[in-house]
Amino acid sequence: MDDSMLLTGIIRTLGLTALVILSYSIVIRTFSKGWKKGAAVGTLFALGGILSMNDPVVIAPGVFFDGRTALLAIAYPYGGLVGTVVAVLLMAGYRIWLGGAGLVPGLISIITVSAIGFAITLIPVRRLPIGITRSTLTGLLASLSLVWIILLPHDIVATIIGFPLFAVTIANVMNVVVVTDFLEREKSRLRIMRALEHEAWVDPLTKLHNRRAFDQAALRAMNDNKSKSTHCSLVMIDIDHFKAINDRWGHSMGDVVLADVASIIRKNVRITDVVVRYGGEEIVLLLLNTPQTVANELAERVRSEIEHTDFSTDVENVNVTVSAGVASLDERYTSMEALLKAADKALYRAKTSGRNRVEVA
Repeated sequence: MDDSMLLTGIIRTLGLTALVILSYSIVIRTFSKGWKKGAAVGTLFALGGILSMNDPVVIAPGVFFDGRTALLAIAYPYGGLVGTVVAVLLMAGYRIWLGGAGLVPGLISIITVSAIGFAITLIPVRRLPIGITRSTLTGLLASLSLVWIILLPHDIVATIIGFPLFAVTIANVMNVVVVTDFLEREKSRLRIMRALEHEAWVDPLTKLHNRRAFDQAALRAMNDNKSKSTHCSLVMIDIDHFKAINDRWGHSMGDVVLADVASIIRKNVRITDVVVRYGGEEIVLLLLNTPQTVANELAERVRSEIEHTDFSTDVENVNVTVSAGVASLDERYTSMEALLKAADKALYRAKTSGRNRVEVA
């Protein structure tokens, strides 16, 4: 084939692969972890490879160059075992459907490249950091799969040896370098975005959610109650005489007490519950699928544990107590606003009735 046609085809393949890889950002935002993420990444890479195989560089009758090599080489680092298996099976199936003289070498190449991609991950990142050197090595080693052209008829091999083989090797390396660089940039951008989202939704002192997070959780809880008729309870907790703690031992000790109280509360709730620093020393628990009796028991357990915990200062131990108000969605309180007001009134009764107690709306 003409060398200019080969170069044009390789550039076209690189562009097509890069275009498909842009979808990676959508995939990792939708599937953050687990086998679903791996399957989604594997499917995406397979679709990229199949699209590339559908518009390949024809080197000889039945022998093609396309973008699958780069995608298979990075399938394991970005899609794990599940992603690699998915990509291999889908690409192999499509290669079988295409047929041609290069079918057997093509299938062996698919398996070889994916195995090479896995082998590269065994090299510790501290020895070979993620970057252009690691990507170049991956592309070069992946190009070793071209050795399987020896299975082709001699007259076809003769048309491949020389510049076409060199150009395909360079294209494989460039493809791996470009795609890997993009994926790493996207992963870094997503990490920064998630860190910023975390800061926007989490109170830095107590590591609890803030009121913004509570509003979103409350909206979801109300929708869930309407659709599934599940129980939802709310516990409002306030540290007794918190101002006196700040006045006597300083605000730094007040911060320690508040953070320790938050830690005790977190230990006593489920992962599905929402614990929020609602304001100052006030903490709200949104307990999903929880009847009022269970919410009462939880509030009493938290109150008792805090009462019997020693909060240490540099000089002496500090005894801290909390008061709590409990309310649940029912025929009296049918909205989150009504539930908050009811819990707040119950908390006020607990405060005026001697503190260190739980009151129910």
